[in-house]
Amino acid sequence: MNKHRILPVFDLYGTDFIVDVNKQVLREAERPANEISFISDMSEHQNLYLLRYDQVTKRPEAERTDQYIEVTEVPSLIELDPEGMSLKYSIPVEQLKGKTDFEVMVDQELLADRRRGILPQIDINGEAFVIDLKLQELRHAKYFFPVISLKSFDLTDDGWHYTAFYDTMLKQPLTLDPKLLEMPDHVIQVKLPNEIGLDPVFTAQKYGMDERELLRRHPIQKELKAEVIPLSETDVPRLIRQNKDELRQQHEANRQRSKPRQRPRF
Repeated sequence: MNKHRILPVFDLYGTDFIVDVNKQVLREAERPANEISFISDMSEHQNLYLLRYDQVTKRPEAERTDQYIEVTEVPSLIELDPEGMSLKYSIPVEQLKGKTDFEVMVDQELLADRRRGILPQIDINGEAFVIDLKLQELRHAKYFFPVISLKSFDLTDDGWHYTAFYDTMLKQPLTLDPKLLEMPDHVIQVKLPNEIGLDPVFTAQKYGMDERELLRRHPIQKELKAEVIPLSETDVPRLIRQNKDELRQQHEANRQRSKPRQRPRF
């Protein structure tokens, strides 16, 4: 999205809020930290949203019912910023007419396929694998074998990706020898999305999450592709250098110990 584009402003009881399509929020112009989420702070009703708004704090209010609380209709993001929606979701402005925000944000054909039980797929090093989170495995889409267990992957520190070293010949994750001295052949590192990124529909069902809300935050991806990282760009070369240095030091220590001691002279 064009970062230099002037974002539209929505007036909410005399207070200007910037419409941020990318984050799906209204952001107060004078207090940027004050954001009102279209997803978690409003309820969606076809082509508009309902917001319980506190005119004093200028924040959503779910509990109070005094005179300062107003149930306000907020237009759809398509209506508030059609250009922004067009740019973000690569849909011509004229094709947005008659659609809801959800229909634009989430590929309806992919969603219908998933609800019919068609499992998503991911490309790993040029080959397609079917994602089956119920069985916690990835199956080769053409031959149904090999089967890759998701339990073989490590979760990254931020929790958003699975990662593993991967044998491109065996098509399996593997654990590298910590005493490695040479770069192994046919091995790369791969990084996959976590469960939400792999299959948001199943993840919502599994954890009892609101499917529409999750899909708005993490839409189904049409072409999932694992990130391929050459070993030269990982910590493996450093590990090999360290192991070689330790081995040289060990050999030197052994050589020193094996030297014949000088006999004393009488």
